[in-house]
Amino acid sequence: MLVSRSTYVRAALALAGLLAAAACKGPLAPSNGAWRFTGTVRARAGGAISGAQLTVIEGPNQGVEVTTDASGRYMCPQLESGRFVMTIAAPGFVGVKPIVDLYHDLEVNFALRPAN
Repeated sequence: MLVSRSTYVRAALALAGLLAAAACKGPLAPSNGAWRFTGTVRARAGGAISGAQLTVIEGPNQGVEVTTDASGRYMCPQLESGRFVMTIAAPGFVGVKPIVDLYHDLEVNFALRPAN
């Protein structure tokens, strides 16, 4: 029985994938520690939103609050690892409630849409 070249290549790639998967010891466990959560809050039109309030409302960092600076930047320098829910609110904009998985330093940029 003759095997086409494309069938041979697919079989070789599948075998290579299986061997690579077998060499791994499994998924990486989340890291514990104090992590930085930074980024910007901007209007969808692109302008920075100064004075936006970011508040953790659920999870390991509940109660942490930060406000964006004049360039729309925020920084939470020492947060615990884990999943948390936060609110982002600014006058004249529709607020959002993102869920954040923080297991390393993370930069996230948010865009809010105008309220009207």
